[in-house]
Amino acid sequence: MLRKTIFLVALLSLSVVGFQEARGQSDERKFEVGGQFTWASIPIITGTTTTFPCTVPPCPVGTTYSRGRTNDFGFGGRVGYNLNSYVTFEAEGNLFPRDRTFAGGRKLEGLFGAKVGKRFDKAGLFAKARPGFMRFSKGDYQPNGGGCVTVFPPPIGCFNPVAVTRFAFDIGGVAELYPSKNTIVRFDAGDTIIRYGNRNIAAFDPLSGLAGSGVVIPVGSETKHNFQGSVGFGYRF
Repeated sequence: MLRKTIFLVALLSLSVVGFQEARGQSDERKFEVGGQFTWASIPIITGTTTTFPCTVPPCPVGTTYSRGRTNDFGFGGRVGYNLNSYVTFEAEGNLFPRDRTFAGGRKLEGLFGAKVGKRFDKAGLFAKARPGFMRFSKGDYQPNGGGCVTVFPPPIGCFNPVAVTRFAFDIGGVAELYPSKNTIVRFDAGDTIIRYGNRNIAAFDPLSGLAGSGVVIPVGSETKHNFQGSVGFGYRF
């Protein structure tokens, strides 16, 4: 009789534990959808006027080109699947809509990867690693065969812009706040690493004489690190 009682108690305990685990799993929100505003630091080349020493005016003026950066702003959306409280697989897309000649034109970004960390009751902290791509609507410039004069660097009017897609890898951190069980306020900060191939890029030339015009400069293959941050909102269900 005692053995039967112990067996029934153990069976009842296992049933209760199993019910609590199943309930906990059902309470876990598995899917996330959301949107974000984002900004990225984009490499550019700019020119500054240089006056050469001379004794008889007018003195010759040239241009010195240097690397720099500019901030580009965009927006996008994301979807995610919560494997558990520690790992979330997610996909994110962002559009940078400004057609900026000297910053690669419009940009479309796609990232696919995971965030890994810990989700608590009211907040969560994660590390993220997400490979993907960045597409530049003016990522390269090809000669248009217009018979331009032979000067260096050649004017931008001698070229046509070409869209180019580059490999990108986003690595960084994520902080989340949970105002309720279903809502998310998300902050991202990271390094978007982009691998560029050989290309011609537009550079601002202060001596070009026309507002918004410039020149085209050849640049070799390189890997650039670019800070990217975002602020977003989401819904978990």
